[in-house]
Amino acid sequence: MTRLLTCTLLLCALAGPSLAADRPYLVTNSAAAEEDEEQVWAVENWLRHTRRGQRSLTVAPEYSFDPMNSVQAEFRRVLERDDAHGHEIEFEFKHLFTRIERDGIGFGAVLTLDTERRDGEGPLRRRATSLFLPITVPFGEGAGQVHLNPGLAWPREERVRPIGAIAAEAALVRRTELFGEWARDAEGGLVLAGVRYWIRRERLAVDLAWQREQAEGGTSRGVVIGIAWYDL
Repeated sequence: MTRLLTCTLLLCALAGPSLAADRPYLVTNSAAAEEDEEQVWAVENWLRHTRRGQRSLTVAPEYSFDPMNSVQAEFRRVLERDDAHGHEIEFEFKHLFTRIERDGIGFGAVLTLDTERRDGEGPLRRRATSLFLPITVPFGEGAGQVHLNPGLAWPREERVRPIGAIAAEAALVRRTELFGEWARDAEGGLVLAGVRYWIRRERLAVDLAWQREQAEGGTSRGVVIGIAWYDL
């Protein structure tokens, strides 16, 4: 445990001081929680790289007070193609109103605060505040889940706008899952598709995905590589 936390702190140092999500997704939140998720940590890390030369490293520790309430922080280091550097830090609070194992459907609320700082441009500043209402419906016992995330975003110095995401994962073979995501946030659209492999079921996972993102600067395509530890 001590060694794992040490590695996490080193990654945070590399990431330096977006919309938060539940991995393997980049925007979508899940409204499903295991009944034993009480006073436990999770650490999710991922690297994004696009053909346009944009790269970012994210470290996201999460703490679950109980199966219904959790907090997460995302620390992201961004490196643009033109050598412009920046930091992004996002804070998230999630509350679930139902338990999927008991009620058959998951429903909750996720409030996020997204901040950023460009190198040499002063302190962190708010990019957007967002509210999602995640809904999770299982396909069947262990077969997969679909997630719906309607929401609203308050970008800095802009009007409130609707945002949303839909995602799903399905079991492929032993320890392997396919996943996909379509999202629209305050800054553009995203399509993500990939595969997750559980090195240790419900404890340690790695994933590889392809992404296409549309924003004001145009369309970018690339890959996302992630590793995540749960129930720490």
